[in-house]
Amino acid sequence: MSDFLVAHLRRKYRDGQPIHSITAYDYFTALLAAEAEMDFVLVGDSLANVIQGHGTTVPVSLDEMIYHTRIVARHFPARRVVIDMPFGSFKADTQETVRNCVRAFRESGCGAVKFEGANESNVEATRILTEMGVPVLAHLGLLPQQVNSEGGFRMQGKTEKAAKELLRQAKAMQEAGAFAVILECVVPEAAELITRELKIPTIGIGCGNVTSGQIIVVHDILGMLPGKAPSFAKQYADLFGTALAAVQQYRSEVGSREFPELGNDTATRERKKVLPAEHTPDRPAYLRS
Repeated sequence: MSDFLVAHLRRKYRDGQPIHSITAYDYFTALLAAEAEMDFVLVGDSLANVIQGHGTTVPVSLDEMIYHTRIVARHFPARRVVIDMPFGSFKADTQETVRNCVRAFRESGCGAVKFEGANESNVEATRILTEMGVPVLAHLGLLPQQVNSEGGFRMQGKTEKAAKELLRQAKAMQEAGAFAVILECVVPEAAELITRELKIPTIGIGCGNVTSGQIIVVHDILGMLPGKAPSFAKQYADLFGTALAAVQQYRSEVGSREFPELGNDTATRERKKVLPAEHTPDRPAYLRS
């Protein structure tokens, strides 16, 4: 597997092999992705939701994104780590977008940047960044950073006009140099159209099984948080439930003094190395009957 993200994805796309990716935010999720041999990971601005506990992705800052990406890039092949540009760090001004992306790329040690949307500023920034050697992953369809202005999480591309507009945006980002496009919550018919018309991979989330690959928030497929995951996310485990049961058992055993087991804890073992056996009581005085 090539360490270079763009070359690796192009090879899989050319060979017709589905691309697989998850989000990663820290040592644990980066290690998990590395051991599972994911094609790439996205340090998503969704860390505002699943790590920081916010209701939207808007609050997370660029400094925080760089911090988390730096951690992930130490434990997953850095060239296949993508940093998600957070709200307010792009789109309004091309030069500011370029400066922020270059800073994120340089300071985080990642292999590519991603930002939402395909307005003129984003298209031009993609062109400039690509020429500079900064790979860009596009993101179209549902744009979580705009959920407040869009009135909620809704499927995109439901009409012929909307589907054609998404296709136009995707082609504009492709022509500007984007190496792939994430399509989020785009109806399968529109996602299939875009995938068929583009010459770069489409990575779907909530679009059905018609794109070149899939990406998902790792917390959703592992059940790492309480509550219901999005309908498009298959939950393969219940880590929160398992962890909660373990912590509750620990609490119970501490309360009943079952933990630590007497005579088998570190303190008792170390004390036995120093004191003669006759000076090492089997049980503390306050527990003797």
